[in-house]
Amino acid sequence: MAEKELKKLKRSDLLEILLQQNREMERLQKELEDAKKQLSSREILLAESGSIAEAAMGLNGVFAAAQAACQQYEENIRRRSEQQETMCARMEQETKEKCDRMVAEAQKQADAYWQEAEQKIQQVLQETEGLKKLLSI
Repeated sequence: MAEKELKKLKRSDLLEILLQQNREMERLQKELEDAKKQLSSREILLAESGSIAEAAMGLNGVFAAAQAACQQYEENIRRRSEQQETMCARMEQETKEKCDRMVAEAQKQADAYWQEAEQKIQQVLQETEGLKKLLSI
C-alpha cells in the first residue's frame, strides 16, 4: 500500500493490518525454523551417510582380509594334503616291499621245511624197506 492510502485508514484498520503482518511474520519465522531443522537434519544425514560409507569401506577391508586368510588356509590345507598323500604313498610302498620280503622268506622257510620233511619221509621209507628186507630173510 502507498503511504497516502495508509494515512486515510482508520486506526482499527491499521491495527488489523499490523496484526495480519505480525501473523504473517510469525508464520514466516516458523517456516524459517522448520527449514533450518530440515537443513540440520539433512546435514546429519549427510554426515551419517559419510560414516556409513566409511564403515562399508572398512567392512570391505575386513572382508578382503578374511578372504585372503581363507585362501591362505585353503592353500595350506592343499599343501599338507599333498604332503600326506606323498608320505602315505611312500609308507604304502615300504609296507608292500616289507610284505613281499616276508612272503618270500616264509616261502623259503616253507620250502626248507618241506625238503626236510621229504628227506625224513624218504629216510623212514628207506629204513622201512631195510626192515622189510631183514624180516623177509
